Amino acid sequence: MKAQSRKLGKVAVLLSVLFIATMVLVLCQTANQAAAQDDVKIEAEKKKNAEFVLKLAYTDAANWPASGIKPLGEHAFALIFKSIVESRSNGAMYVELFPATSMGQSKEVIEMVQTGTLEMGIQTGALAGVYPPVQVINLPYAFQSDEIAWWIFDNSEFWKKMTAEIEEKTGIKVLAMGQNGTRHFTNSKRPIREPKDMEGLKFRVMPSPIYVKTLEAMGASATPLAHGEIYTSCQTKVVDGQENPIWNIAANKWYEVQDYMTLDGHTWSEDMLIINANFFNNLPKAFQQIIRAAAYQGQTAGRASESLGSLVTDFAILEKNMEIYSPTPEEMAKFKAAVVPVADWLKQEIGAKYVEDFYKAVEEAEAALGYR
Repeated sequence: MKAQSRKLGKVAVLLSVLFIATMVLVLCQTANQAAAQDDVKIEAEKKKNAEFVLKLAYTDAANWPASGIKPLGEHAFALIFKSIVESRSNGAMYVELFPATSMGQSKEVIEMVQTGTLEMGIQTGALAGVYPPVQVINLPYAFQSDEIAWWIFDNSEFWKKMTAEIEEKTGIKVLAMGQNGTRHFTNSKRPIREPKDMEGLKFRVMPSPIYVKTLEAMGASATPLAHGEIYTSCQTKVVDGQENPIWNIAANKWYEVQDYMTLDGHTWSEDMLIINANFFNNLPKAFQQIIRAAAYQGQTAGRASESLGSLVTDFAILEKNMEIYSPTPEEMAKFKAAVVPVADWLKQEIGAKYVEDFYKAVEEAEAALGYR
């Protein structure tokens, strides 16, 4: 009887512990739900009282602070931009965020910004659909490092002229340039050490002609697909591989359907903050300046988030789940030689001067930063 009593006592204690743990979990969930509801009410009130509402759409998920150790690049960009715009305008401007492609992919976002049905967006690789010359910034192996790209977008006359032309020809104003990141190849078939290893492989690429031409120059075939189709297309073998920055591969768990990664860094890709030019130009000058300042600080946050993910936190995840290869200098020379025809093709498509002026800007950046 004593043994049975002790056993029943242990069961009672265990049940009590489980009950308490369940109640704590329920209370925490209830508190979180209440806090979320309060946040919704606060945001609704801010929007109601604002003189101007700026809807901002982007691809990255609003992962933080609910999950993850940091916000993804575009989300970091958007959070800083929103905070500065609303605080410095004393609530006269309200920024409504639409993350996780809730307004559509980059192509749709560009179309909505151009027509004015959406005020703002952060886009990657899709602006070429309305302004083909912008493809020059995605020429393969153009940048030795991220800071060379940043210098061009922050300081060069080349980029100032191009953004003015973008606004004139499309009605879209470019406000700032964050960083989607340096792109690398992954696939499910075999290690890629040099271009000949890519022959016969099918890769998903962004819907931009220069991405297609880059893969074809290396001997692979390219299939343009939306961002949201990457996991399934790799899983079902519609494609053998894809190319993206490290943080993006980790965040979307593409390592679950890909086995090999090659750190070739073939393309630097942008997170470009855009706004409908007519909307912006009709704002009070003081509000325009607030938006410019917020855009500049937002791009800094986006660049920092991408760098931290790709160089530190997310790279560690991929190391545990994929076979990663870094090409030798001799192998990299073969990759770079393979894509030389891409620049020649682009000259025919958009005009030689755009390409030549871009490479001059790269040289200026390299000289300014001590690479020359």
